[in-house]
Amino acid sequence: MPDALKWDTRLTVMVGTTPVTPIDSFNPTFNVPVQPLHSLEADNVAHVAQPQAFTFTMAVKAIGPVVAQLTTMALSHTKFSVGIQEARGNDWTFRQIAFNDCYITSVANTIVIDGVPTTTFNCICLEVIATSA
Repeated sequence: MPDALKWDTRLTVMVGTTPVTPIDSFNPTFNVPVQPLHSLEADNVAHVAQPQAFTFTMAVKAIGPVVAQLTTMALSHTKFSVGIQEARGNDWTFRQIAFNDCYITSVANTIVIDGVPTTTFNCICLEVIATSA
């Protein structure tokens, strides 16, 4: 009988091979702009592909020294990777996904009354490698 999907893996921020913190939410945005070219005779006769851009927003719980460590990484422009930390099972859509050469561009805190404060980091990624399952 195959294992049921348990979703017990999570994304983590990795500096080198050391996990720094698990990520509560991860919202990636791929931008692959294409600009149409027009001529005097017709519209949309060609296109110009512009450079790709990959940005993401990640939220982590502001508990312990993790937010301070990530903020220090932001101020010192330390690059990091986002990797999968798998506890057990194979429940991801991607067999492997690597976000390499990531940098934090801005930091924002959210204070909630009935829960743990959350810090949101806006980041850019210079290399994305995804392999489907």
